[in-house]
Amino acid sequence: MWKTKFLSFGGRLILLKFVLSSLPVYFLSFFKAPTGIISSLTSIFKIFVFRVGGEDFRKIAWVDWDSVCLPNKDGGLGVRKLHEFNLALLGKWSWRMMVDKEGLWYRVLKARYGEEGGA
Repeated sequence: MWKTKFLSFGGRLILLKFVLSSLPVYFLSFFKAPTGIISSLTSIFKIFVFRVGGEDFRKIAWVDWDSVCLPNKDGGLGVRKLHEFNLALLGKWSWRMMVDKEGLWYRVLKARYGEEGGA
């Protein structure tokens, strides 16, 4: 599938952190992703990082994926957990809706869906 045999572990990690995990950001920021999608993306990320040499060649992952997803200061590699990242992005919009009542997003959503509490 991917020619990961030409990249070092560090190169694959950089591509994962800055390219592959950035691709679904738009969708994760507006929609709550189903668990099946999150697990599929996580599986793709794991395969990209740990499998070297092609689809038929399997290696043992000596590090647990949860350890890879820990922050750098805690001994991890700083890869984002997609479920938590999805919730954080959705929380950002929720916070923005509560704080910025004069913003365009608030006015559009209020006009479309109404406002809870009677207005």
